[in-house]
Amino acid sequence: MAKQWHTLIIGGGASGLAAAVFCARSIGGEQVILLEKSPRVGKKLLATGNGTCNITNRHADLSHYHGADASFVASVLDAFPPQACIDFFESLGVVCSSREEGREYPLCEQAAAVLDCLRLELKTLGVTEQCDTAVTAIRPENGGFAVVTANETLYAKHVILATGGAAAPSLGGSAEGYTLATALGHRKTPLFPSIVQVKTDTTFVKAMKGLRTDATVSFVQDGKPLCRRTDELLFTEYGISGPAVMQISRVVGDWERRKNGTMEAVIDLLPALSEEALMAQLATRPARTAEDFLTGLLHKRIGQTVCRAAGLSLGDTVTDYRRLAATIKRFTVKVIGTQGFGGAQVTAGGIDTHDIDPITLQSCLVPHLYLIGEVLDVDGDCGGYNLHWAWASGYAAARAVSQ
Repeated sequence: MAKQWHTLIIGGGASGLAAAVFCARSIGGEQVILLEKSPRVGKKLLATGNGTCNITNRHADLSHYHGADASFVASVLDAFPPQACIDFFESLGVVCSSREEGREYPLCEQAAAVLDCLRLELKTLGVTEQCDTAVTAIRPENGGFAVVTANETLYAKHVILATGGAAAPSLGGSAEGYTLATALGHRKTPLFPSIVQVKTDTTFVKAMKGLRTDATVSFVQDGKPLCRRTDELLFTEYGISGPAVMQISRVVGDWERRKNGTMEAVIDLLPALSEEALMAQLATRPARTAEDFLTGLLHKRIGQTVCRAAGLSLGDTVTDYRRLAATIKRFTVKVIGTQGFGGAQVTAGGIDTHDIDPITLQSCLVPHLYLIGEVLDVDGDCGGYNLHWAWASGYAAARAVSQ
């Protein structure tokens, strides 16, 4: 007779790994199996924070999460606040370090160390980790589930679906989790990329590709400002990126999906100066042509591009300080869209949370099925919020299956 596992977890990303540890600590690792379609677990986790892994954020609360029902995450966050997350990782041997804006990182600044400590704990607890195992179907059967893979059918009383979202396919992102869930009757809200680079008209932007500068970026739809962020901005050959853009790019992904109206990126290239103060500064600068007029105030290539955007030829003498100041403070480019799921860190949208219990994350349609992490219609802001949701949702489901 085939073994029936107590809990079978589909997906070896952040939420699946956390759920496996929490389950094993409660019910014993010999009753838990984790399936991963890739050759090894945690591939996307290794890339988080540019390899340094922003584990959580001390400000993780309702205000930093999005979805059709933004309040859905409240109970899960209350049950697993940031300090609980920090305590969990320190129990694994990961010492945490606080940074700006409430961000928490491993002191060693290695995402690989975070993954290693999770895997070492799973090994110590006796959890079965089975990679290169893609699940093709989940069938409710005899009060539990038959989980079908290419090579075998596994049986479990509880199934936790932790397959992640469609973002970053090069790191394992796919639509497989949505397919498994919708086959069981769940609905999926529209998907779009979030925390993603933005494509713009490149008439002026391309001349500045590769340059970074501190700036304030605002996204404006049909003349209405939607959001703004002051941080580092990166100019690229296709548009704009960097923290100032990625932090607020969700509105661009949503606009791109809806295809409603027009959108612009309005960039303040000198946010520390008011427009009047900038005009006064420009009026006292040495008399030079536009080619060099802003050198020493802005990066030379940025300065030259601004002058051209203000309608000046590089050989012109600069006299219209008001127009130049306005261009610096409101350097405006037309937004075309995003770099899509291929460039995105997070998927916005997912399995409709109206059919999920907000405390246990159990399906309201299929008893003993739990959905966690990015597969749900929950996405967080940049800064450790998405990883916190992964850990917290893994804890919520594990606590439920262990009772």
